[in-house]
Amino acid sequence: VSTQSTGMMEWSVLTEKEILQLIDNTDHNVIESRKLSNVTVLNWDISCCGSDRRVFYERVVRIIEKILPDFCCFQNVQHEFRATVKQSKTLGRHYYLSNSNLDYIDFVSHTHHGLLTLSRWPCEFMEYPFTDTHVGRYLLVSQTIINGSPIIVAHSCLDNKKQLRGKKIQKAGEILSRHQNVIWLGDFGDIEPEIRDSLRNFRDTEEIAEGKYSKGDRVLVKSDRLKPLHYINLDEDLDDYAEMEVKNGVVCVIQL
Repeated sequence: VSTQSTGMMEWSVLTEKEILQLIDNTDHNVIESRKLSNVTVLNWDISCCGSDRRVFYERVVRIIEKILPDFCCFQNVQHEFRATVKQSKTLGRHYYLSNSNLDYIDFVSHTHHGLLTLSRWPCEFMEYPFTDTHVGRYLLVSQTIINGSPIIVAHSCLDNKKQLRGKKIQKAGEILSRHQNVIWLGDFGDIEPEIRDSLRNFRDTEEIAEGKYSKGDRVLVKSDRLKPLHYINLDEDLDDYAEMEVKNGVVCVIQL
């Protein structure tokens, strides 16, 4: 397990008390004092084809600036996108940024990719590598304290091959099952019945998505108190980027 810096400050492993102290030193202390009723989490696989990715990346950043979710989880992130995020003064004021690995290789597109998390709360970011992969895929976990309780937000980019994807879902499920109050996002693809059994402790947002899932995007919740309320498939007009084969992001509102 490796811990990462936030991009706004650096630390190693934080205790609960240290995280709370950091929250008290940010603008979130006002929010924390009145207690949050819910959090919003966004998941977006921002893989795209074509040479002018910058235009699409800038569009994604403008959308995030507008809705400001509490957590943003991005997959298939290239260095150019992280640089675009860092150029945004709005995101710089509101978010802590994971310094996660963006150098696993896609042997089809011959590009480097990775995961990126933006959090409005000070976090400990941890990477859990998957060993049965040749492209360095991993589970990115963010841990923080909200309303006095630990919250885990995790995501990963899974394999296209069904067997390898299933193994990674099982492995990530084992890691996350050790924790309470877990929010797990990503493109899970088609989850086989035997894999679903390994996820029995996680509540799927399928019942609130009302058929609006986008190509396997899911939000799973493991908690006695976290309750998914709304699932939103962002309906941004992406016709201008059709040649890039881009996907829309999804947002889930979760009651604390």
